[in-house]
Amino acid sequence: MADREPVGAVGAVVAETTDRGIRVLTIRGTLDLTSSIHLSPVDASVRAVLLDLTGVDFLSSAGIAALIRVRNEVPPRAPVVAIADHQEVVRPFELSGLDRLIPVVPDLEAGRRRVE
Repeated sequence: MADREPVGAVGAVVAETTDRGIRVLTIRGTLDLTSSIHLSPVDASVRAVLLDLTGVDFLSSAGIAALIRVRNEVPPRAPVVAIADHQEVVRPFELSGLDRLIPVVPDLEAGRRRVE
């Protein structure tokens, strides 16, 4: 398993882990134009990506675009699932239609079940 220390300030990827080919990106704070640059490219060898957005308190259109970029970096065969349990993230996913591209589940356990 590989881990990465916190990057940048509020609204950054605060952790990246890979376990058995499943990459978990944990993001906290505001995900907008400024903070979305901290989303590093995802290795094409991963078999799934979980986006832990439970600590995100605001998701802008630039943040949505960054999540679409992550989805596009991952091989089509590899699922990408978002973890969010609050309206500050779930609502923008629904309004933008992003939930059809990246499904949203309420917790990490449900996310792991969805990709395994």
